[in-house]
Amino acid sequence: MKKFISNSAFLYTAGVVFVFALWFIIAFSMGQGNLIFPSPIETFEAWGKLLSTAYFYESIGMSLLRTFYGFALSFALALVLGSLAGEIKPLQRFFKPGLLVLKSAPTAAFVFLFLLLSGSSRAPIWIVSLLAFPILYESVVSGINAVPKELLWAAKVDQGSHWRTLTRVKIPLAAPYIALGLLNSFALSFKTEIMAEIITGDTGAGLGGAIRLYRNLDPSNLAPIFAIALTAILLILIFDGLSALLHRFLRKA
Repeated sequence: MKKFISNSAFLYTAGVVFVFALWFIIAFSMGQGNLIFPSPIETFEAWGKLLSTAYFYESIGMSLLRTFYGFALSFALALVLGSLAGEIKPLQRFFKPGLLVLKSAPTAAFVFLFLLLSGSSRAPIWIVSLLAFPILYESVVSGINAVPKELLWAAKVDQGSHWRTLTRVKIPLAAPYIALGLLNSFALSFKTEIMAEIITGDTGAGLGGAIRLYRNLDPSNLAPIFAIALTAILLILIFDGLSALLHRFLRKA
């Protein structure tokens, strides 16, 4: 019995049941239907209606696409600067204050800044890039710093140049750290992209834009908004699951 209770699958299932039970209790205690806090039944009914609309799938695709655009830009910059910082140690100290600013500054402040500089359609892309860069940069630097010294000595013995050692030894061996950083930061970037869509407003199709649309169509009905939020949560859980699988694989390796 004790082994069964401590089983991770059982505990995860129990946690899911607890969340839905708490959701029911809160919705029932408020007693306002879907005006304040829709119940799971009302949310899933709204979700079923959303699944039958092309706009819903277009919104998912556009939010993911904007996240990928911002993420690709951030990763390219992080790979270049992280590789340089891994090779030239003083650069790590030079970049540190800037990274602290990026990690500490309120994201909403940057949303309004990029809204003025690039317009509402591109602002979420730049916000994703800004948010993901410190995480990706640190994963690149950590991966390069973790390369065993013996392999670096062997590369020097083989008279490999700095560029060849970096591209053929350090970056390939740092790939697991980089991949883990990619998966760990993508879920956060996706969530931030949706938030940026909501704040900026006129972004066209997107989950954040869909939330604004349904809120404006019927402010008294929050069930569609909860359904869209549930969709985002499920997608983020998928990203987190992939990250956990990769982390488990790296630990075994």
